[in-house]
Amino acid sequence: MNYSQNFNKFHIIILFTLITLLILPLFMPLVNGKNEKKLTKIMGENCECSANQMYTYLIKNNDKKGNNPITKKYAQDFVKTTIKEAKKEGVRADIAFALMMHETGYLNFNGDVKKEQNNFAGLGTTGGGVKGASFKTMEIGIRAVIQHLKCYASTKPLNGKCVDPRWNDSLRGKAIYVEYLGYSDNPYKKGWAYPGKGYGNKVLSHLNKIKNINKTEEMTEENIVLQRKEAINKTLSILLNLLLIYFLFLLFRKINKKEKYPHKRNYHR
Repeated sequence: MNYSQNFNKFHIIILFTLITLLILPLFMPLVNGKNEKKLTKIMGENCECSANQMYTYLIKNNDKKGNNPITKKYAQDFVKTTIKEAKKEGVRADIAFALMMHETGYLNFNGDVKKEQNNFAGLGTTGGGVKGASFKTMEIGIRAVIQHLKCYASTKPLNGKCVDPRWNDSLRGKAIYVEYLGYSDNPYKKGWAYPGKGYGNKVLSHLNKIKNINKTEEMTEENIVLQRKEAINKTLSILLNLLLIYFLFLLFRKINKKEKYPHKRNYHR
């Protein structure tokens, strides 16, 4: 094998490695045949809704002539408490809020659970008039919901005293995504709702409606920082790909030159 053949073989290996590195990230999100990148994690601090959006959604949809007409002060306290309790346990506040809006019908309580119970997610209810758990205050009721979400979505211990009457170690980490909260949609056959087909998507429907409130509203400082980080990451990714493509171009050009104009050896007697 001459020098030219060795040279070509070496650079083919390099080219194959570089191409693999370029396309590998496209397949990383695929786990067990499912694109987990598209699923929505319950844990995390990446709240996609502002407190004002959640407040507006609650005030707008709560029936002022229904079973539980709430005041603006109560709505503000409800949102603030949700954010505070969610942050304490590392749960996404917007998801917890969306779930409670779905379960209570915007705090209208038109089902088995009554407003006096401070049960904002149907904890302990099974239908047929079963009222489920009751909590002394709004704060404790919201805390129980947050803790129950953490029970499903994480294996980490609670950061506060357990007030969730439905806490069960067998549920730990069995629904890390919103889409897995329905029993029928859960790969472990566990779930917040039974049979719960499409339950997670119903919660996400509330979330999307909340996110679309006041789209033209001035962005918060936190959202601006997040968008800047995303823009920087995208820019760096594009630059890296361009550099790799340019390097590949130079490499092919060099290989073609060597094949077209092989080195001549001078022999001296």
